[in-house]
Amino acid sequence: MSKQNNEILSGLNSSEFTQILNENTLMCLLNLKGKFVYISDPLCSLLGYQEKDLFNKNITLLKPTSVNKHQSKDWWTTIKETHHWHGYVNFLKQNGQERKLMSTVSLMESQENKEAYFLCVFKLLPLPKEVEEFVDNELCFKWFFVNSPIPKALFSLDTFQYIDVNNAWENFIGFNKREVVGQTPENLNIHNYFDTSFVENLKSKENHTHNLDNGIVFLKSSEKKRVILNYEKIVINGKAFLLEVINDITDRIKYQKELKKSIEKKDAILKLAGLVGSDLNYVFEEITKLAANTMQTERVSIWEFDSKRKYISCKCAFNSKDEKYFNHIELKSHDYPKYFNSLFKNKIMKVDDVLEDKRTKNFADAYFKPYGIKSTLDVLIQGHYSPYGVLCFERLESTDEWTIEDEEFATSIASIISLAVESDKRKTAEIELIKSNEKLVSLNSELSKLKKELEQQNIYLRKEIDLVFNYEEMVYGSKSFSQVLTEVEHVAATNATVLLLGESGTGKELLARAVHNISPRKNKPLIKVNCAAIPKELIESELFGHKKGSFTGAINDKLGKFQLADGGTLFLDEIGELPLDMQPKLLRAIQESEVEQIGSTKTEKVDIRIIAATNRNLQKEVKEKNFREDLYFRLNVFPIIIPPLRERVEDIPILIEHFVNKFSKQYNKNVKYISEETKRNLQSYNWPGNIRELENLVERAVILSNDEKLVIPNFKSSSKESLISSTILSLDDVQRNHIKKVLKKCNYKIDGPEGAAKLLEMKPSTLRDRIKKLGIERPK
Repeated sequence: MSKQNNEILSGLNSSEFTQILNENTLMCLLNLKGKFVYISDPLCSLLGYQEKDLFNKNITLLKPTSVNKHQSKDWWTTIKETHHWHGYVNFLKQNGQERKLMSTVSLMESQENKEAYFLCVFKLLPLPKEVEEFVDNELCFKWFFVNSPIPKALFSLDTFQYIDVNNAWENFIGFNKREVVGQTPENLNIHNYFDTSFVENLKSKENHTHNLDNGIVFLKSSEKKRVILNYEKIVINGKAFLLEVINDITDRIKYQKELKKSIEKKDAILKLAGLVGSDLNYVFEEITKLAANTMQTERVSIWEFDSKRKYISCKCAFNSKDEKYFNHIELKSHDYPKYFNSLFKNKIMKVDDVLEDKRTKNFADAYFKPYGIKSTLDVLIQGHYSPYGVLCFERLESTDEWTIEDEEFATSIASIISLAVESDKRKTAEIELIKSNEKLVSLNSELSKLKKELEQQNIYLRKEIDLVFNYEEMVYGSKSFSQVLTEVEHVAATNATVLLLGESGTGKELLARAVHNISPRKNKPLIKVNCAAIPKELIESELFGHKKGSFTGAINDKLGKFQLADGGTLFLDEIGELPLDMQPKLLRAIQESEVEQIGSTKTEKVDIRIIAATNRNLQKEVKEKNFREDLYFRLNVFPIIIPPLRERVEDIPILIEHFVNKFSKQYNKNVKYISEETKRNLQSYNWPGNIRELENLVERAVILSNDEKLVIPNFKSSSKESLISSTILSLDDVQRNHIKKVLKKCNYKIDGPEGAAKLLEMKPSTLRDRIKKLGIERPK
């Protein structure tokens, strides 16, 4: 045994302790942190450890677990809180087995070093006779009772009269043993907890303990204390008694209240800081109200200096008793020099008695007495260049002194007010700046209009086209494509499977994205699978995933496209190219909404919406046995047929403009013009590659263009037919032909009642500009 251990044990030694301690005693000493400072050899041997293995180690190493039915907290936490414990406990031995022991623990103080320790004495179980001897050992109990620094009292279980109290109890309550023996706590006005329910609880066979977690006792001095009272029925020499253990929690509750108040102050500061930037009057009202409630102060007010600091006026004040705001109080600051000199010097000023303090006496008749103010805590509110004003906390009844925590809270609130004032000033300046900018914009508006009109003249690629509409990256103006998008809108809101049918290059992928982007699944992924681009032997792995080692090359687990699209949309492009042997597996996955990875025996549910696309005639493929009929019907729930570009030639000018804008930005070009001949050639072309072919052609043309004119070299229409339908003429063509027709009818007369301007319902000047713009000349 170490020298330090000998000192600790000798400090605890007494005649009773000597009788308890012998070579066979199972015992240990723990410091207040739960670390072993002494452990007897018999206990070490029983648990399978050597003393060096446990010395200075925490008791939690043995994982002590209370087996008392009524015990809700863990063993060590209970001991730290109550300082006294008796009952069964399990310890984990070094070999991993548990050992159940009877344990008695009490807090002791060493006479040598004046430090406190927990003395733990154990008995082997389950030996009923030994347990009874240990419980009935009056000497053992008396030693724990008398020497414990925890207030303890012993009662008669029949009369609840005091039989004995220890020195700690006398020091805590104030009565000595002679005054209390034979008396009850109720007689001495200490407490009155021994009611009927208390007695019944103790007499029950299952529960021999009773705890009061938040009790109140009165000391001899009538001072009230908050305590935890632990009662336990014990047997000494065959006779039952009631042991009372008192734990004083008065300071703990006080600290908890202070902590709660501190947290409330921090929460209030954060909440008020979030108001900065709102209307200043609203901010002031919220600050004064919340600050008053948080500080439990009757009045809080915010005051503002005038520009020369001659006056100070109340901008907002809150009275917590009436839940009312008040303001418009004004005081001359130079009438109270001592107050303001002190405030300007110290930035904060607390006055516990405003009527007697020399700094505030002058305020008494004008302000303090009429409002019943007893004490104040005032903070200077800093402005950007000079003080803005004063924040005042005012108490009417409380005699409590202002604390450092109160000062810190008040200073923080003053800083928030300063920020709110500066934010309001910035906002006012911004509004003035906006007004000035609006005037400047108004002066330049006419110039901007003229410039815009000039830029638009004779620029085909920038002219207004009434039919242009950009929908989910799709540019169109034709009725046929508008009908397609109507169908898209109808089906997008559902979970129905969509089959997109159309030639290559007609925009099937864009339509698939449109269906997804306006559907309820838009926030989930859209996963694309090109069935024609994946090798036949990898298509199943790509769709459903695989487990590591399921085939050669499967070095890791891989999720399939069905799993990646879970919750969203799976786009199966070129579905007509899917191998025939994969089609039944795809059909099952779609029908059952579940997939099975290659190499796995488990199925996984998925929630997906299917969109398929193909340029093949699937009905023909079904007849030729190249595509399964059941899969076709499963996909063909809502078919959308996309017209080829040759059937929507009125969209060609719009698409040209869109692609020219796109590639001009991409290649840093400034293309603005296109010849009528080129435009007509593009409209009369058959476009076997559809929109993709047109886009590639325009991109190539933009790259080759060296000026503002779009030139498409070596392009010839594959159609030898002339345009005959006005529906495929440009807007300029239609206007040109119509104006020519009217001019010819009026013999090219513009003004007057019989002039062309009158028939066209246009101003003569506007008509002349339009004639010039369209290049119309009177035939010679």
